[in-house]
Amino acid sequence: MGHNTKGVFLDDIRIPSDLTYYISKEEIDQYLLTDWTVIRSYQDFVAYISQNGIPSIISFDHDLGVNLDSTEAASGYDAVKYIADFILEQEHQVLPQVLCHSQNPVGKTNILSYWNNFIKRIDKG
Repeated sequence: MGHNTKGVFLDDIRIPSDLTYYISKEEIDQYLLTDWTVIRSYQDFVAYISQNGIPSIISFDHDLGVNLDSTEAASGYDAVKYIADFILEQEHQVLPQVLCHSQNPVGKTNILSYWNNFIKRIDKG
């Protein structure tokens, strides 16, 4: 493992440098210093995690566009639930840092709340 933090950036449109337009100066450094793999869909996210395991940091977008049949695609909320289940199944000891760069305030709250509750549950172990 190198010193570069390896991250997964889940977003259907943006890349990490796009965040400079709306994320605070304090938060943006983390985005600029991380070596990101950009993943565009929930399906690709699941495939990546199952092949590569859990990265040290994950940033979720909530709204991941639409499927080919115009239905809403699985969201970042689905992805954070997947990660939590994956960690429990694998008994993965090292938890990733979870960020959410979504501009959907409700979606962002849901993702971060889910993750924080998951961590509390694990800590009680």
